[in-house]
Amino acid sequence: MAVGILMDWLGNVPDGLRLFVLWGPVLVAVGALFLVLKLGVKRRFLNTVLNPMSSWLSRGFYILSCCIVFGMINLILALLPYLEPYIHITINLWPWLATTLDILAFIFSLGTAIYTGILIMSVKYVPFWDTWLLPSLYTVSALSTGAMAITLATKAFNLIITAPGLPEWLATILIIKDEFPDGLAGTLTGIEQVLVIIEIIVLVLYLVRGYRAGEYGMFSVKLLLSGRLKYAFWAGIVVCGFFLPMVFEGVYSRFHDVDALLFIAGGFLLIGGFFVRYATVYAGIKEEPAMLRLVQSRRRLVNNATTPVLLESKGHR
Repeated sequence: MAVGILMDWLGNVPDGLRLFVLWGPVLVAVGALFLVLKLGVKRRFLNTVLNPMSSWLSRGFYILSCCIVFGMINLILALLPYLEPYIHITINLWPWLATTLDILAFIFSLGTAIYTGILIMSVKYVPFWDTWLLPSLYTVSALSTGAMAITLATKAFNLIITAPGLPEWLATILIIKDEFPDGLAGTLTGIEQVLVIIEIIVLVLYLVRGYRAGEYGMFSVKLLLSGRLKYAFWAGIVVCGFFLPMVFEGVYSRFHDVDALLFIAGGFLLIGGFFVRYATVYAGIKEEPAMLRLVQSRRRLVNNATTPVLLESKGHR
């Protein structure tokens, strides 16, 4: 959503085609539904809503809600040109109101990307997550995958409306025949490539910092590099998220007529974005608080001291 609005501000989205770059809130709404179902108990949902001063989960609820509301309003307004022939109603917003809605949607879409990392970072006693490099990694990843998603959407739209055998029913729906400018895909691809390089740098810094964050942070990094999550890291993040998109985009830069190369690169990049979150979440190992370690240590000492007595009382030598 943030990338789509930004491209519109830069004048890269023709009039009437905002609908095809502002569909992000639909995915956010679907994701938020799963979060609500995950809470399960109604009381938990109320606790989430009523504690914004002390809980990042609660703050995230409001950030997500505002993102969905302002994003959906923008999406509906972008849909109106397609509905006017059927509803016979023309709605013209004041320019300042339309700009305000765009700004709010842009702010809360970025907030959604940033808050996800902050929520995980706020979990106590997980050294691997306890750094601002995690929200930074998630935000850069969200922007890179968002740029690729908009690239694929606009490219697919151009291919559909220029197809010689376009079905009549689809031609009727797509009243607006404008195409996205050819330079938009190139601009977005260039932005995405820069963001991927930044993402690689942030990920390396994040792993180095995690390795130095005590034994539990070191265990988390080892889980990613050589443990049970090594396939998610090396195949999911490094190969699918970084290496293959660069290869296919490099080939596509030489063969612009082969659009399949761009779609393959985009698919791998989006898979990599998923594994960035999957691997970093499941690599988090909870550290035992100092007081709990003390209690467990004393319990072990007591058990060790009483074991011979118990054995002797049962007639064992």
